[in-house]
Parts: sequence; C-alpha cells; structure tokens
Amino acid sequence: MKYSKRIYFWFALFAVCFISYQLISENIRPNYNGDNLIINYFLGVAPNFFPAIGIPALFLILIPQLRQTNKWLNKKVHLTANIISLTGLISWELIQLNSTKLNFDWNDIVWTLIGAFVFHLIFIFIPKSFKELND
Repeated sequence: MKYSKRIYFWFALFAVCFISYQLISENIRPNYNGDNLIINYFLGVAPNFFPAIGIPALFLILIPQLRQTNKWLNKKVHLTANIISLTGLISWELIQLNSTKLNFDWNDIVWTLIGAFVFHLIFIFIPKSFKELND
C-alpha cells in the first residue's frame, strides 16, 4: 500500500499533539512548583488544547478509509473530524460535572474549542496536496 504525504502530515500532527499532551500531563504539570499564574493556567488547559488539534488529524486519516463512497463526508472530512472530536472531548468534560474524582472547568471547554479552531486554521492554510483524498 502506498502512503501519501497527506497521511504522513496528519499522522505527524497527531503524534506531536499526543506527545505534547503526555509530556504536559505526566511530566511537566506534576513537577512544576512555580507560582506563576499564567504558566499554571496554560499547564491546566494544555491537556484539552492539544487533543482538540490532534484527534481530528487522526480522524482525517481514518474517515476516508471507512467511508470512501460518501461524497459529502469525504469532501468535508475536516469538519466531520472536528465535530466528532469536539463531541467526544466536550462530553468528557461535561461528564466531570457529576464526578467526585475529576474536575470540571469551563476553561477546559473554551480551550478545547480554541484547539478545534486552530485545527481548522491548519487545514485551511496547508498546501492543497495535504488535503487531497485521492492518494
């Protein structure tokens, strides 16, 4: 099977976001002892921001493989991927409202939406060859 540069680009974006999420969640946040409120804020919302960019990138690879016959789905795959990702990420945040172990925060939802917007901007401004579904 021949893989196109489109698949490598989107998978690399997913990988960078996943690594950033893991690094911040498991290494930087627990070990940061500083009092800087801005850094504390960004370390708090980063685990929502990076998945909102990376998860749709993964769906951009998977959706065309699953439904090759649906023209609208494949023409608007970036919107479909973003909607699926946002639905899951915001639902997860809303589930935390009823949890005693997890913390709900409106800032997390805002930064999830900002991450989805950044993903959409990336899709708009990348070269056309990274958007083509015909490999």
